[in-house]
Amino acid sequence: MEQPCMRPVFALLADQVHGMNDDPLPLSALNRCTVYPAEALSVDTGALMGDAIGDLSEVVAGDIYMLDESTGPSELILMQNGQQTVVAQESAVGDPGQVVMPLARHQIMGERGGTVEVLVLDLAGMRLALPLGPLSSSDEYTLICSAAMEGELSNVAQVSFTRGTRITMADGLQRAVEDLRPGDRVLTRDHGPQPVRWVGSQTVRAEGSNAPVIIERDALNNADDLSLSPDHRLFIYQRHDATSAGRAELLVRARNLVNHETIWRAPPSHVDYFHLLFDAHEIIYVSGIPAESLLVTPEVLAGMGEDLADQLRVTMGGRTQVPHHGVEPTAAELNGPDAVDILRRASSR
Repeated sequence: MEQPCMRPVFALLADQVHGMNDDPLPLSALNRCTVYPAEALSVDTGALMGDAIGDLSEVVAGDIYMLDESTGPSELILMQNGQQTVVAQESAVGDPGQVVMPLARHQIMGERGGTVEVLVLDLAGMRLALPLGPLSSSDEYTLICSAAMEGELSNVAQVSFTRGTRITMADGLQRAVEDLRPGDRVLTRDHGPQPVRWVGSQTVRAEGSNAPVIIERDALNNADDLSLSPDHRLFIYQRHDATSAGRAELLVRARNLVNHETIWRAPPSHVDYFHLLFDAHEIIYVSGIPAESLLVTPEVLAGMGEDLADQLRVTMGGRTQVPHHGVEPTAAELNGPDAVDILRRASSR
């Protein structure tokens, strides 16, 4: 199902900071996001006791945050006006036309080990926390790491393969992702052959940290070069726990594996991205190695353009999906020149 050229909201936010969006776009609705006042997520224990989550200068790794149970979420609706991301007329947060500025991206970990990324935005001095996963007021969250809000955030909602990616079908043959249609049966790791429920595509401008990640042939035991959206997660089964993750099954974001030798960012260009949806969040085989399919959750829908999100809601009948099990290492845990080689050897022995 071919889609018109469109860009996820996070790309537009990031472009505003980094000046990557030079082509004016018409005023149009882009996205609906669930946000909290930044002060609703504050330090309960740690160096900055009582402080709200903020920019890079206002947080300390290791501090423990809690969500104020008396503060409910609100809907922030964003629009693109020329080169600026602004608040839309219907938004419950902010004033129409206010410019939205991204400040920081934080990764926090709950008591049970699950991680959530939180974006901090500024609306004319009002700070907002935009979680990219569920938050609970009964849980404590430890700040693991933080980063400047860069173009890579454009792909938070994307689980996308680039044109030409070879997908393993139910009969063992491989087919280019752009040739797949709803009803085609694909081999999955956990549930055998499963039919594709929906295929979406979009063409985006890919530059700098927003560019696809290229994984060189055999870097991770892949049969040929593989190109993925930056936040697409690869499934790695460790035959021995080489990363000290405590579990054999890992889900690793492609952008966290870039070593500029065997894995790198593609040069500036436009890229065709393809999304594959199944009844469940599946692990499928691409270029001979396992990677996730599109995951449909409220947070993912909030990070996609309205057209794609509406089609997914109709296809799913209002249902969402449960994420596939697997530990997701942080960028810090994978930091180092040997991370890719360690994972490749851990998964093949």
